[in-house]
Amino acid sequence: MPAHKRKPNYNGATTMQELMTAVCDYYGDPVDDRKSEDLDHVSLHDVADRFNITVMKARKLLITGGLYSTSLSRRVQELHAQGLTVAQITEETGLKRASINSYLPYAHIIYNLPDISIKAERQKQYRVRKRNNNRTDAEKEEKLWQEFIYLQGCLFTTSKGLDFTYKIHGGEMFVDRKEKSITKATVMKAYGKVVELDGAVKGPKTLGTFGASYLYPIFVKMGLIKTAGA
Repeated sequence: MPAHKRKPNYNGATTMQELMTAVCDYYGDPVDDRKSEDLDHVSLHDVADRFNITVMKARKLLITGGLYSTSLSRRVQELHAQGLTVAQITEETGLKRASINSYLPYAHIIYNLPDISIKAERQKQYRVRKRNNNRTDAEKEEKLWQEFIYLQGCLFTTSKGLDFTYKIHGGEMFVDRKEKSITKATVMKAYGKVVELDGAVKGPKTLGTFGASYLYPIFVKMGLIKTAGA
């Protein structure tokens, strides 16, 4: 007679997959030390504390999910790809066996990075709102353009339900649905109206500027405009 399973519905692979999905969702944007550092980004220690796991396991999960890359992790993975054993990598890098293992992705978990793109974007927008809430009005105005640069490429939706993205080039904002650019001065003028109304902007037209239909949803996502559902 086969032994009775304590947890007949338990599936280790599925459980690990769910954990990695949750960890990647919480972590948000990918981190790569070849790019500029986001000081507000969730740390490995934050992840470890949030999910009650070790920092090394958090790192391994994020590497598997394609969200964590450093010169050291890339070096370990390169040596591993060359066929070196863990013992040989230890001699090459001076790292301990456990550390080396944490810099290598899980071999039995397949993770599709694009699946978390929307969740990562929400984390990004949350951090923008958090930073905005901690600034004075003067500081917000100084940093506003940098926030616009930070959010370029994210998907926004106008009040009429039209999806759009934008890019920043110099002192101009280029929306993919519009040929004429929106200048930095126009953005600041619209922002001045938002401040004047203390965020109680009823709709795009209230901003009274060119490109208001695109600026309005961006301000909403930044948390600068109060909407009925907020």
